[in-house]
Amino acid sequence: MMRLISSFLLVSLLAVPRPLPAQAADQKIAIINVLRAIAECAEGQKANADFQKKYDVRRDELAKKQKELQDLQQQLATQGGTMTDEARAALSRSIEQKTVTLQRSQDDAEKEFTNLRNEIFSRIGTKMTPIVQQYAKEKNFTLLLDYSSQTGQLFYVDPALDVTDSIIKRYDGLQASQKGAAPATPKQPAAQSQKSATTAQPNKMPGTAGKAPVTPPQKN
Repeated sequence: MMRLISSFLLVSLLAVPRPLPAQAADQKIAIINVLRAIAECAEGQKANADFQKKYDVRRDELAKKQKELQDLQQQLATQGGTMTDEARAALSRSIEQKTVTLQRSQDDAEKEFTNLRNEIFSRIGTKMTPIVQQYAKEKNFTLLLDYSSQTGQLFYVDPALDVTDSIIKRYDGLQASQKGAAPATPKQPAAQSQKSATTAQPNKMPGTAGKAPVTPPQKN
């Protein structure tokens, strides 16, 4: 009853229009759906596709075991009356063993894919967090709310305040630029380079004489 009263009072207070302080008028507030940003960015989509492939394989394996168990159960139900006691007991033991094995396999699969899903969200979320923070600073947001949780108390928010798509675009762009960046080749002093080349001369591999070393292209 007290919880109901408290909820009613909260809704009542929210429903009463109150003048905002002068400072609040200058505040910039935005919202983001972090779970959608993780799931819909390029890395998240690829991870989800890989996840689905593994899940489908395991699902088919479990379905096959389930079918085998059901066939044995059907056999016991239809033929049990005509079997010898030994044969019926052996079939019952086989059903019991397969039931235990199937349950264990289902539990293991659930744990495995729960951990895998959590790992995907944690890995991408860890890299996305500083991007969200930097974006909020650039836009001078006073408050950036994550509304992906179903337990939140956001009754209505203007969709124009949603920056989820902007975060996805920025995350994908940064990831693409990092993958496309060529690794820097450290430069050696001229004297050291000449000495290194002279020292390495006797140890050349057969067939490499006269060939220039391959270096990765550098961006302008």
